Amino acid sequence: MHKWILLIGALRLLCSCGIYLEHPSAGLSPAWKTVASSDSLVYLLPPGMAVLDSVVHVASGRVYQGGDSGAFILPAALLKPGSNTLELIFYAGGKVRKSQEVIYLVSDISPRQYSIDHFTRLPHDEEAFTQGLVWWKGYLFESTGLVGASSLRKIDPGSGAILQQHDLDPTIFAEGLTVYDDHLILLTWKDSVAYGFDLNLQQQWVQPYEEEGWGLTTAGDSSLMATNGSHHLLHLSPTLKHRKSTDVYNHRGPVLYLNELEYINGLVWANVLGDDTIVVVDPQTGKVRMEVDVSACINREQYPRAGVLNGIAYDPLRSLVYLTGKNWPFIIVWKAQIFDN
Repeated sequence: MHKWILLIGALRLLCSCGIYLEHPSAGLSPAWKTVASSDSLVYLLPPGMAVLDSVVHVASGRVYQGGDSGAFILPAALLKPGSNTLELIFYAGGKVRKSQEVIYLVSDISPRQYSIDHFTRLPHDEEAFTQGLVWWKGYLFESTGLVGASSLRKIDPGSGAILQQHDLDPTIFAEGLTVYDDHLILLTWKDSVAYGFDLNLQQQWVQPYEEEGWGLTTAGDSSLMATNGSHHLLHLSPTLKHRKSTDVYNHRGPVLYLNELEYINGLVWANVLGDDTIVVVDPQTGKVRMEVDVSACINREQYPRAGVLNGIAYDPLRSLVYLTGKNWPFIIVWKAQIFDN
């Protein structure tokens, strides 16, 4: 508290025209400022409002008592996790001032760190621009993207051999893949449609899907979860109807560019576009619980065609995680010690 009082005396002249949010001062994006739940927001007041009567939080109607310190201090713990559009009205001696800021309340936990070790490799088609990967009933199923080259594949998880391949409509860009009710559900990137296939890769249906398609997975309660390239985890019905969104964030702020997904033991594993780290997310709170470093698994100087990490599948019978990427020459098979903890 004392440090804020000292700063008030030095900075009050800077805010003679209105309310000034002195802390937090910045965030990972110009669109918002980040703060931890253990911290406080500090508003400096102009000289004419040094004695503050009250402050009203517009959204809730809550009234906070003022004071004569020349500042207003709001505990960050009063905010909700993730993004908050914080609009306050300040009253002092008949004067009224408004302030609106976008504040991002970051996670109160630091993710546990893991790295991939003691893994084996399966051969993988280097022409496969992997967009989705899922294990089901003893097989791996993979979706590959790019207009004119999108496909759906059935793979032997013991050898990596492609057992079956279905080339998709050459006009679409295939994306995330999951299994629901013994059928494969496939998203498309910007084509505004989703497809259903049986386990023999025969198309069963096609329907509108208005979101930009990125990753897709089936949660334990038989609902679906998807990504659209933002920091939002989309909760969907089995018919792909939007139910709600959850912001995904860590102790630094929101995690942007969420991509391919896999639901494992109550948590969502997510690739992040352009990053060799997988974030493991609590789907209800959006907090990142773990981060898995995969950078040691691929030498891009040795394999210059290898693109970004993108593909997570899980065999619950043997607790095996399968990982690959766009145009990778192999699939990583990892017996994760995470599941022993």
